[in-house]
Formats: sequence, C-alpha cells, structure tokens
Amino acid sequence: MKRLLIVAVLLLSASLVWGQELTLYTMPSPREINWNSPQGLALSSLGNRFTFKHLDHKHAIGHVFIELSDGKELILTGSVPTKDNTSNQQVLKEGYGLGILFTGIKGRLEDTADLQAELPDRYKTGRIGFIRFLLNPETYQRLKDYLAEYKARGYGSIYNGLNRPREGLGAGCSAFGVSFLEVAGLLHPVWAKEWPIEVRIPTSVIGGPLTGNRVPLTKVLLLRRWAEPKEPHMVLKLYEPYRIWSWINRTWDQEKANPTHKVGLLQRGKAKGLVYDCRHLPCPTEPALLVPPPAPQPAGKGGTDPHEGN
Repeated sequence: MKRLLIVAVLLLSASLVWGQELTLYTMPSPREINWNSPQGLALSSLGNRFTFKHLDHKHAIGHVFIELSDGKELILTGSVPTKDNTSNQQVLKEGYGLGILFTGIKGRLEDTADLQAELPDRYKTGRIGFIRFLLNPETYQRLKDYLAEYKARGYGSIYNGLNRPREGLGAGCSAFGVSFLEVAGLLHPVWAKEWPIEVRIPTSVIGGPLTGNRVPLTKVLLLRRWAEPKEPHMVLKLYEPYRIWSWINRTWDQEKANPTHKVGLLQRGKAKGLVYDCRHLPCPTEPALLVPPPAPQPAGKGGTDPHEGN
C-alpha cells in the first residue's frame, strides 16, 4: 500500500512538471506609471526610459508575454514593436500626441531565445511575476493553433493599434498575452476588473489620422486631467503590466500567510508565481480568432486592412 501511494505521488508530480502548461509572465515598468492625467502619463513614461535596472531590456512601460510548454517543447513569445518603428517620430515630429496609443505600429512576435535571455536577471531581482495554468491536452492544442493562425495571418506585424488581437486589429504586449487566457477560457472576472486601466483621453490631445490634428508633445505635458464623460474623448483600456505584477505579489503574500489551497505558490529567485490547475475545465468551442480568414485576392491586388488580402 505504501509503495502504491509513493507511485501515485510520483505520477502526480510528473503530471505537474511535464503536463501541458500556459504561463503568463509580466515585467513591471521600472517605476509605476502615473495614470492620473495625461501629464502624469507622459512624464512617468518618459522618466522610465532613464533607469539603471535591466539596462539591456528596460521595458519602460513594462512587458507581458506567454509560455507554452509540455515537457517536450517550449514556446515563449510576446508582441513588441520593431526597432525600426516610427512611433518616436510620430509623437515628436508628426504631432500624434496621445493618438499614438491608438495607432498601429510596426511590430513583431518575439522568439523563445529573445525572452529566455531576459529571465535569469529578472528572477534575481524579482522584477517579474508569473501565473502558470495546468491545461488539458485539448486546451493546450487550441492555444497552439491560435498562435499558429495568428502568425499565419500576419497579425503579429501590428503592435498597439486598437488592442484587439483576436480581430487582427493590433496588440500591445498585454493585450496579446491576455488573449491567450481568453482563448483558453481562463480569464477570471476578478482579473478582468483589477488588471486594466481605463481612462478617457480628450480628443484635444489625440493627433494623427484619427482626428487629422497635429498635437505637440508640450500640449500633452501641460494637460492635468482626463476628459469628463460629456467631453469629446476616446476611451483607452489596457491591461497594465505593473498592476498584474502587483496583483500576483499581493495574492502570493496573502496565500502564504493564510493558505486557502486554491492556488499553488512558486518562487524563482525573488520572483513570485501562482499555479492554477485548470485541467478539469472544458476546452472552449467558440472561434479563437473572431474574424474569418482573409479571402484570396487576385494577383497584383491587396489592401492595408489586415482582414483583406496581403
């Protein structure tokens, strides 16, 4: 009987280590971004570019990425702007103002090697947090298929934009990462409430193609409040890496102090992680991508809309 118990424990341990897993990683910005006003947002974002932490991979506004693994394969990827993107020029010279937050920027999907190189230093400082989900084979395959189709449609080339990755309308790093939770049916209502920021950006500081206006950076730096509900505005809602990181650390500390046994705890260096066993949950059946694949285009024709031909 004792031998059978030992075997059962070993089998359970093996399933936890070698089973199918999705891990959501979040790296906070060097200092928490001030979302109290356009001025606060601009100044704190600019200030985070000047930091002595993780100089090779600063991530001034934070970063979110995912890992898929099953003991045989390891996939790490996230959405980032390309080095030759023109966002700085659009803000400083072309007057996009905070319209840049809704603008599609030239992007790419990171490779596994890109991200593996960043992890060791982050574990040492604790400036990373992670949530691991244990999955059943069907859900794991669904996520692999989602990533493959996302790449095949070229959606990874649009960073930022409207932050609706499942519609091919752009994705910042956090929107892309959280989309995997959506596709797997794992986005808890508490996280959907606590992780995002939501602000009303006055139309007066939105420049570029959205409004046709030219907004100098100084105008953004002088604006000390967001729009009132009745004022002309656009709503910005995005999952904030610093908030996700803070939530992970807070939840980890609470579970450590008062165990509920509803979540497992992991630690790598100073970095804290949570583990949820979701293998019992059914695999979602709705489409992972919320728009049909693009229709074939006649030779020599194509459009700029991601839903049109290449």
